[in-house]
Amino acid sequence: MGVTAAERLAALAGNGKPGAAVGCAWIGLGDPTVAEVAALAGVKLAVIDTEHGVIAPDALPDMLRALALRGSSGLVRLGGIDAVAAKRALDAGASGILFPQVETVAEARIAAAATRFPPSGRRGTALGVVRAAGFGTVADYAETWNDRVLTAVQIESRAGLAQADEIAAVDGIDLLFFGPYDYALDLGLDPAREPALLEAAFGEVVRAARASGKIAGVFPWPGTTPAALASAGASLVAVASDVRLLADGFAAAASALSVER
Repeated sequence: MGVTAAERLAALAGNGKPGAAVGCAWIGLGDPTVAEVAALAGVKLAVIDTEHGVIAPDALPDMLRALALRGSSGLVRLGGIDAVAAKRALDAGASGILFPQVETVAEARIAAAATRFPPSGRRGTALGVVRAAGFGTVADYAETWNDRVLTAVQIESRAGLAQADEIAAVDGIDLLFFGPYDYALDLGLDPAREPALLEAAFGEVVRAARASGKIAGVFPWPGTTPAALASAGASLVAVASDVRLLADGFAAAASALSVER
């Protein structure tokens, strides 16, 4: 039997407890200092967001290095279902990839193949010149990689949810990540006013993942908490965003001395 999705996530989080929920930080600022501060604060797994953030591909090695030097791991969310971008992020040292807006089995197969070496996948190799393999110094990198990588796909549309069972069943897909904001946008919902519909959709994602022995992840929406979502079946939950923490912190600081005149 191969390494399970829960075991892969536990290894990345360094908790040694497959099945336990893992919190991750969402990093959208392209500075390795932000990644290092997060890791020093106790974040064991971070998602580096290259879909909506301001992070360029050449920033990834230093950000991933900053996490690794402080004992943390990094997943990279791509801007699309892009095998070339996945290869470059993995070569830079990403522990796995999060592919956005996956809606079909064909797209899921592209994602799975892009993250694994042959014969399980189609990831190319240049072990002597890439950071992930220690520039040729990690002798068993290719042999062990397919048992370590975490491949996650986002279910964030009606079309994606309708195919969730089939997507979860694809060999090499480890985690279905529910994106509540894009899903709500697709349905014309207000996440703050219609949370029950989001809860139902997330429940479907969890059910589909578990039916294939996979795991589920989620980004909280208004009215939910990471703890509640973990109780509802999430194995990976976003617990913080660097941009939101910064904005909320500045807002609180700016209002600290406000007085009525």
